[in-house]
Amino acid sequence: MKRLVIRRALTLVVAVVALSVGSFAQTGSKKKLVLTEDKKGNINPGTAVLATVGGDPITLGDLEAAYKRNMVRKNSVLTKVRKDSVMDFLNLYVKYRLKVKDAVSRGFDKDSAVMAEVASNRRILAENYLLDKKVIEPNLTTYLERRKKELQVAVMVMVIPQGENADTMAAYTKAMKCIQLVKNGGDFLAIAKDSSEDKETRERGGLLPYFTSLGGIIRQLEDAAYTLKAGELYPVPVRSRFVYLVVKSIGESPRTLVRASQILVPTYDGEDSTAAIRRADSLAAALRLLPRAAFGDAARAMSTDKTSGAQGGDLMYYYSRSLGFENDNHRLIPEFEEKMFSLKDGEIGTIQTLYGAHVIRRDSTKQTNIEEERDNVKKIYKKYYFEDDKRAYLEKTKKERGYVVDEAVMNEMITEIGSGKNTTDTTWYKGISEGTKAKALFRSPNRTITVSGMIDSLRKRTDMRGSSLNKQGLTNALNKIADPLVISESAGVLENEYADFSALIKEFRDGILLFKVEEQEVWLKLKFDTTVARAFWDSTKTKYFTETKYDVSEIYSLTDTTAKKSYDLVMRSPGREAFEAQAELLTQRDGYREKKGRWGLLSIKNSKLAQAVDAMKPAEGDILGPLKFEKGYSIVRVNEVQSPRMKTFEEAIPDFAPAYQDMMQKKFSEAWIARLKEKYPVIINQSFIDVIFRNQGK
Repeated sequence: MKRLVIRRALTLVVAVVALSVGSFAQTGSKKKLVLTEDKKGNINPGTAVLATVGGDPITLGDLEAAYKRNMVRKNSVLTKVRKDSVMDFLNLYVKYRLKVKDAVSRGFDKDSAVMAEVASNRRILAENYLLDKKVIEPNLTTYLERRKKELQVAVMVMVIPQGENADTMAAYTKAMKCIQLVKNGGDFLAIAKDSSEDKETRERGGLLPYFTSLGGIIRQLEDAAYTLKAGELYPVPVRSRFVYLVVKSIGESPRTLVRASQILVPTYDGEDSTAAIRRADSLAAALRLLPRAAFGDAARAMSTDKTSGAQGGDLMYYYSRSLGFENDNHRLIPEFEEKMFSLKDGEIGTIQTLYGAHVIRRDSTKQTNIEEERDNVKKIYKKYYFEDDKRAYLEKTKKERGYVVDEAVMNEMITEIGSGKNTTDTTWYKGISEGTKAKALFRSPNRTITVSGMIDSLRKRTDMRGSSLNKQGLTNALNKIADPLVISESAGVLENEYADFSALIKEFRDGILLFKVEEQEVWLKLKFDTTVARAFWDSTKTKYFTETKYDVSEIYSLTDTTAKKSYDLVMRSPGREAFEAQAELLTQRDGYREKKGRWGLLSIKNSKLAQAVDAMKPAEGDILGPLKFEKGYSIVRVNEVQSPRMKTFEEAIPDFAPAYQDMMQKKFSEAWIARLKEKYPVIINQSFIDVIFRNQGK
């Protein structure tokens, strides 16, 4: 008896998609169920019971949550999905629930291996979920709300001296003096030109381009700017790593995106500086009187910007003042940008820039769709800010939970170690006294770590190898011990705090149960039964044929001249023995002279030479060529042609095995589901479903 190699994939969290498709019957005694609606006809998804499985309800809410997870459609409203698609999914979900009930009835949920696997994976799921809820989601909400607006601010920059003993007070004092001058009525832009220490912004009176949240501006400046109303001054200097900033809000507006077209008007030698803009004004005046298509014709005919000109002047992508073009964030020069945003849709204007004179038409405007940006904003946030915010959250939580590092003991430990050392020095701990070793370095409600215990961790843990033995290095090492503890404690109560996390863990557990029970009822039964397999093959054998094969010999030449000479020689005596005698002398393919050019039997399925031969449909004894093949030329003698024939049972096994396996899997699954429906009656509330989808098709 032969066995098929059964390939299985376990999907734990998304368990429903692994269920087989098929019809299910309404069985069992009918119970009276009530569908509740409000006065406006809105159905409560938590009370709308679509079906029961062994008495357990499946509500519209249950099915919608499963649909969102498994169909990767997180914003789907099930009542807006086609009724037949919902019924198909309900079919799958009922089978899923039947199988899980079967697994529980067999006690698989109490199996130690299952419990261990659930616990192990819960830790991973819980950590990710905790940080998502406590760190990522709150910040993402903030940044998405901010991105509805774009701001413009002016800044004064005071550089902070760097170095261990650098005096930062002078920069702070200067910044405070500038703030006071502005508060006393001084002109911000004038003071910035006089006092700011950044040359680029100082020349513009400190004025920055428009920006929006997570648009490349430093985080401290963004946080300050979004607290200000237009015209307000931030009351204290904003500190970043290298500078103090004095910040004033210049203005804000909803973040809109504009699409425009332009014509860059030619400039001719000998013209004065105003000639091009006069010509642009005349062209704009004419275009305002002509049909819309005239702008594109003019751009193609005369614009010296060949890229946009070829597109009829179209700049191709929407543009925002805070993020630039949608496709690559490239920014326009300020004068062009300002003019473009000053126009209304359809309006034409002109502007002179360092590139020349432009005729600009504002084509269309669209508002920002924040939800479309969610994934990208999340990606940016996680790349730049998440680790800092995670660290802040963990430190705050440690403090709340009573995690304490004894700074005095740490300093004592560092002093006794000596300066400039790390854990690659095998004797680094030798100078620490026994008295210091006994002292508690770290305390939490459930754990105390002494200096001696910390030494053991630093010496043995691979993730602490190479740690610097200064305050920062020891703090980082302690975090590697304390962070998992505080995460574990915080994540331990997630089921009580978040119903969807509880549902996630239940679904994960159910996925494991589903795999175990399906393994017993289906997968382990998929043995290759020769009698059944032969009957299956006998009903489908006309589908399985061998490929065309050619037995060939070859003379290979690197040049066409040599190939033609070889061809002339073999055609004088085209028999197989004569051909192979010439191949032994003439072929230039490595390793084939000793084989007398013999390739043997080749299949068109996996041989390029056989494919080249097959394209010419030769008969036995034909000599083909010279054929351009690989990097040279081939003269081929066709010694034998094997035409396709029906495969034998043994030959066809690799071909029909997947279909045979699917047939057997379906057979075992259907028999299993039928038994489960007898044990756990299924009731489909078709009248409820008809009411829920009553508006479809109207």
